[in-house]
Amino acid sequence: MKKVKKNMISIESPKDVLGISISNILNSRKDQEFYELVKDYNKKIVVNITDLYAITIIFENEEIRFQRGELKKSDIKLTTDLKTLLDLAFGRLNVVSAVLTRKLKVKGIWKIRALLKLMKILFKTMMDVANNPNQNYFEQEQEIK
Repeated sequence: MKKVKKNMISIESPKDVLGISISNILNSRKDQEFYELVKDYNKKIVVNITDLYAITIIFENEEIRFQRGELKKSDIKLTTDLKTLLDLAFGRLNVVSAVLTRKLKVKGIWKIRALLKLMKILFKTMMDVANNPNQNYFEQEQEIK
């Protein structure tokens, strides 16, 4: 698979729709803060969108890879529906409220440091993309299957 370098973070270009979406969102970050957050994260995060399917995001050293489906052993598992994910991205719902109302279920919630870092990596980036829709975050040079 093709990989794109961003501040020395290699982000894999997956072939599935959800993986492409998350990859494009993460590729929008070109700042040093993103590099510092990701470079030593070394976690396996399952994102299960109940309307779609699960995808595992693998942060390993300076690489981000994607695997369709759920790994048996992950550090954090997020389960939500697409509407809630969009509400989080557009700031109509905050993460704490989503967790308290069980709209966002988090397995591994006691791994507070890893979860807080994930919020900065994924949710902050989703909000940045949603708040600046004029950027071309979703340009791809590949066909989607």
